[in-house]
Amino acid sequence: MKTNDKNKYKDFGDRLSLIMFKQNISNIQLANAMFVSPSTISGYRTGRRSPTVADLAAIVRILNVSADYLIGTSEITARPGSTEKKS
Repeated sequence: MKTNDKNKYKDFGDRLSLIMFKQNISNIQLANAMFVSPSTISGYRTGRRSPTVADLAAIVRILNVSADYLIGTSEITARPGSTEKKS
């Protein structure tokens, strides 16, 4: 894995952490909703792990956040079709 790749995962983790903080969601709550372990969520947040496509889709659905925002290609947090505004 290149250094740039690690930074991408860390950016994902930072964005996930920010959304979770804003929504007052813990690692345990998100893990339970996704049927994964809290350490999996912790790994995503710290950049030690990257989510599968299925896990990314679950995070998007559960947190009602744009996948583009989470992966760093947009600054708009709301999912398309959502009434939420840019944060």
